[in-house]
Amino acid sequence: MQNIDRMTDLEKVHAMEQLWESLTRDESLPEPPEWHRGELQRRTAKIQEGKVSYTSLDELKERSAQG
Repeated sequence: MQNIDRMTDLEKVHAMEQLWESLTRDESLPEPPEWHRGELQRRTAKIQEGKVSYTSLDELKERSAQG
């Protein structure tokens, strides 16, 4: 894993894509931990209550470029 620090950002993204593709092909993945379910329920409730706002990727990029 020490070689990761020597990879370019683009190489890291490609590696992540390959890992994700490999993981999604494997049907024997373990169930997510119980706390994931609780977090998803908490977030879903906030969405339903209208207490969530979203930022588009373009808006985020613009904000990052400004400051």
